[in-house]
Amino acid sequence: MNTRCIGSTNDWIVLDRMDGVTQKHTYALHNHFLDVAVLLPELNSIIGNVPEKFEIRKVLMRSTPDDLVAVTSNICRYPFILCRPGKGAWVAGPLAMPYFRIIDFAFLGDMLYVITKAESLYAIHLTEDDDGKPDVSFVERITRHTPYPNGDRYNNDMWMGTSDNDASSSEDEDDNYDALSQEEAPDELVGDASDIDDDNDRSSAYNCTLSDCEEVVNSKGCNLLTTYRHLVESHGKLLMVKRQCLLTAFTPNHHTRKVEVFEADVDKGTWVPVTRGLGGGHAIFISHGFNNIVAACGEVKEDDIYFPDTNDVFEMQTGIIRTLGPISRLDACWRTCVFPPDLVV
Repeated sequence: MNTRCIGSTNDWIVLDRMDGVTQKHTYALHNHFLDVAVLLPELNSIIGNVPEKFEIRKVLMRSTPDDLVAVTSNICRYPFILCRPGKGAWVAGPLAMPYFRIIDFAFLGDMLYVITKAESLYAIHLTEDDDGKPDVSFVERITRHTPYPNGDRYNNDMWMGTSDNDASSSEDEDDNYDALSQEEAPDELVGDASDIDDDNDRSSAYNCTLSDCEEVVNSKGCNLLTTYRHLVESHGKLLMVKRQCLLTAFTPNHHTRKVEVFEADVDKGTWVPVTRGLGGGHAIFISHGFNNIVAACGEVKEDDIYFPDTNDVFEMQTGIIRTLGPISRLDACWRTCVFPPDLVV
């Protein structure tokens, strides 16, 4: 049985165990500090048998392991999953908007907020049935008001799947149609599994991979310039950390080139630049598959944003990016962090 850590949430790590014979995946949460493991059979039944290129992007608990757990992946068939251990799971439809364009998400109270590469912010209103199985009641667009008369509230069933070509198109496209109901959207932007005539075409569309960043090949060589957007809850506010990284092709010199921080103005539906610090004596850790706000202490400084994957830090007060040391592995982007419960805010 091959076991690897695929992320963390609060003081828990997320484990993916793959059977070497059957290639089937099983998932669990593990708390090193409490020496407790929580199995996630609901995920096993949904994403136990997946293509080799399948990847879980992020797992996030709302509060405790027996409460709601949200999962995003890089496969169009399973873009977004809500599960509650022992109660059941809710899965977004293949290629369904806005779920297959989600690049990060965060809980704020009982609400789940998500962002896309186009920096659209949505509030996903959560509910459950009589047995405690999670469900989505409707989706509300936050960062831009739609010109259509039915306002910002939409039942999640209004978003239907798109074609494979739509899935790989510009990130700005979700601004054009993610607020449309099935009746309002142009024919070429609406469809579901029945629109795909061939089983092979359906499989190809459902199993296409989704990128969680913008990628541009550097003009000076094979280096890759990427832009990531992370959603962080801080003191009851939603922050978007926009980060530009240079990923070097032949040497382990990946580094952060630029960082911008924005706060969501929910009332005005806009992103407002943050020029001050976080406040409250806190720092942020962000990497592949996790982000955590922790209490600043010792070498962890207040108002700093740490990036373990590139081993550097952004000082919000000064705007300076400084390195914490050399990167020894080309796959450093898979680093994750877990913190004692008394440090997690």
